[in-house]
Amino acid sequence: MYLNHLPRTQWKYLQYLLRVRQLQLLRRHVNIGAKPPIQTAALLPALGQKLRKHSQLVNGDLQDKFGVPREQDALLTRLEEAKTGNQILDVLESCDGLQSSHVVMGISLLWNIYHDAEQASKDAITDRVLLNVLPKLAPYVHQLEIDDLSRCYLYLRKMHIPNSEAVVEAVLTRSLQLIESQVDDEVIPLTSLSRLSVGINLERDFFTPLVCRNFIPHLEHHINWCRSAEQVRLLSTCLFQLHFLIDEELFTRFKLRLTEMMQSGVLSSETPKALLKVIHMLNIPVWSQTHTQLIREVMLVLRPCIHQMESADLKSICRTFLHHQEPAALIEPLKKALEKLLQEEGTADALFCAVPFATPLQRDQYLHQFKELLYSEEAWQQPNASGHLFSVLRALKVSDIEFCNTYWSGVVKELESCPEKHLHLRFLRHCQRYMNFNNNLGGTYRHLELERKLSRMCMNAIEHDIAGRLPAKFARLASFVLAYGQTPLAWKKFPNFLLSKMLAMAPQLGIQDCFLLSRGMQIASELRFRQHLPALAGMQLSTMDSILIGCAERHLRDAEKDPLNASELSMIVRTLSHRKKLKNTVVYNQALAQYKNLHCNDLNSRVVRDMAYNFNASNFFVPELLESMFAYISEQHDHVSGDTVEKVLTCSYNLGYMPASVEALNHASEVLLRDFDQMSGLSVVQACLALCFYKSIPEQLINQVFCVKFIQRIEDEIQVCYSKATYPERVLNLVMQLNRTVCLDFPEANVPWFQQNYIEAQISKKSLIPSESTTEVKQLLHQLLQNDKHFRCNHTTPYGYQIDFVIHFDRDKNPIPAPPVEATMLDRITKVAILLLKLDSFCENDLTALRGPESLKMRHLEMMGYKVMQINEHDWNSKYMASSTAKANYLKCLLQISH
Repeated sequence: MYLNHLPRTQWKYLQYLLRVRQLQLLRRHVNIGAKPPIQTAALLPALGQKLRKHSQLVNGDLQDKFGVPREQDALLTRLEEAKTGNQILDVLESCDGLQSSHVVMGISLLWNIYHDAEQASKDAITDRVLLNVLPKLAPYVHQLEIDDLSRCYLYLRKMHIPNSEAVVEAVLTRSLQLIESQVDDEVIPLTSLSRLSVGINLERDFFTPLVCRNFIPHLEHHINWCRSAEQVRLLSTCLFQLHFLIDEELFTRFKLRLTEMMQSGVLSSETPKALLKVIHMLNIPVWSQTHTQLIREVMLVLRPCIHQMESADLKSICRTFLHHQEPAALIEPLKKALEKLLQEEGTADALFCAVPFATPLQRDQYLHQFKELLYSEEAWQQPNASGHLFSVLRALKVSDIEFCNTYWSGVVKELESCPEKHLHLRFLRHCQRYMNFNNNLGGTYRHLELERKLSRMCMNAIEHDIAGRLPAKFARLASFVLAYGQTPLAWKKFPNFLLSKMLAMAPQLGIQDCFLLSRGMQIASELRFRQHLPALAGMQLSTMDSILIGCAERHLRDAEKDPLNASELSMIVRTLSHRKKLKNTVVYNQALAQYKNLHCNDLNSRVVRDMAYNFNASNFFVPELLESMFAYISEQHDHVSGDTVEKVLTCSYNLGYMPASVEALNHASEVLLRDFDQMSGLSVVQACLALCFYKSIPEQLINQVFCVKFIQRIEDEIQVCYSKATYPERVLNLVMQLNRTVCLDFPEANVPWFQQNYIEAQISKKSLIPSESTTEVKQLLHQLLQNDKHFRCNHTTPYGYQIDFVIHFDRDKNPIPAPPVEATMLDRITKVAILLLKLDSFCENDLTALRGPESLKMRHLEMMGYKVMQINEHDWNSKYMASSTAKANYLKCLLQISH
């Protein structure tokens, strides 16, 4: 049986403890490869002596919770004066007159040292705490107040003392009993609730909603009486850890208090710790999309103190900005603060944060720093070193094979050196990174040793681990195996049991699961089976296509009861677009049509960018949503970035959409001028081309683009680009289009035409292969005009436009030979341009909606004196024009030829 979501299974904590517990601790006791922290009662002898000992630890006077302030004594002084973990442990182990305050203080001080220690020192501290400190704590558990209990529990758990230890069990059990006994009485301190919620969630040993159910009444009270920044910080921690227990009413109450305190100045740039905790809590995926405005407001409050933030805080707010891509007011202060941080710190984490704000000239400097980190053993020893280095590798778009090989070889060493118990399923992050990295380099890079290593680990987990029975985990594992193979007979087929599991789990695959599987199939098709698709692999891919179609249909049906948000819908569309065959299915069009029913009340920059990507990739035309994207830019122009504006402009230009109001275009121009120096040259050129299409580009923007400084900037970007095969050509072609458009639409700007050499070079490279339709039209024109000299084929205008056929008519509408030199205006001579428009010249869902580039071409040809005629290939090849006579008559009517 396959389960889409296994709850943290409600195991009895230990059978023999039922007689001494008021609250059962429910365990998610699923064998996922690691040794379970708590052994079952069957494996532990229920000795009467041990049971009595545990009962004494837990049971005490439940009303004796809150103590009086402790007096300072010599032992506490010795503990505070200790400088190392060994000194603190020596004091705790050697002294006979220890009291509860001494043990609690010792554990707190140990945590402070443990937090900054090397791994070997951490392991040594953990071992000594287990052997010598826990027995010292045991006699005092029933005497401790809730504050000391929560402190002991959190710090012991953070030092990796397992929940299965009897003393740790006793500390938590008594804490929960105190909280439960005071639900209708005294309020538990917020610090204690915060510590316990964090400790209980560590390593996810418990079914948290049940264990922490009695926390909520206390949280409600603290929210109602929240007055200080410290209370906000602690409440944010609790809400983050217990978000599955927080209902809409309680969360709304907290947001109201938060807003009031920001408006009154209680929360300001002088309280960054509290506001950063708020941002961290609001970024939980379950509700982050509906709180973009609040997140933006909090980040703007933090803006004045960005330059003073500590390293960890600065990195945190930077990641939040990079995720949401707003507010734009943070770009400049973040850039300056991160440059300063990089000079002081020089870690991979700091480098990743700084790279997105770098100029092309800075990228060379950052690449040099990355190289030093990549070859530094010390850098690889830092926490999450491989993750930070990968982020830099992608952000810098490194295409140097030597760097790539060094990084992935380092990952292989990390996988081999890490103990298996610490590695469980963590290798999946490397799988995802490798798949994304492959995408970043256009499918040209492979590290076969890593592929073999990760494929073996994935296959082992799928076959022998509980993760192979959980669809969410299975999808992540299977997507990598599908993509890169490295399995027996991988050259001709996928493993049979993968297909069997996909079929069995199909009714339970979620939107994200389907997206991952389709991504794996896409990589396999492009990387492994690009040249030849074996029959067996083709049959398997067809079966998997059917599974994805069925899942997409189910997700769209479910949307009738529970509407999809923009992110979910975008993911469904991308899932289907990964496979070329699925882009022609009914369900793909149904998914795109769902955009028309989308509620756009909760738009943000991230959602807008995703929608623009999907519309660009699919050429799907939804005027309502395009207008809502422009409305978002118009309303939030102070906060959206230039890159977001560029993506919306490029999308709307590509689809030929004309916004309802020129106000949005004016705001877009203002944003582009504001962020001109932060945007890439390619983004600037694309945005300017779209504004030219709308005839809304300001003169200042034209002057900033057509100058020596910007051209040099483009050349610098081409030098450091990661895709030398495509990027330079793409940029130069867009610069040519922009130059042409400005010359034709804005002659008053006095921008010269300097692309003629480029046009001629491009023409010399092309080898024109006429299509069947082109050949037919040429033959019919020859019959109608009776002279090949009366029309031209594949004519190139002075500004580089290609015209399929050009015909000149005199004043009596008789065809005449073309003049030797092209001129815009000829005395009483009509120039007719015939354009053969293919299906991709129109929007996918509307064959009457001509896309922007074609519309712009027709407009410019008319400005150059042409009368433009268009022949749609879908009409030309339709049934009612199947005969040559019908096509000849069509051309006669089009050209108004009577004979």
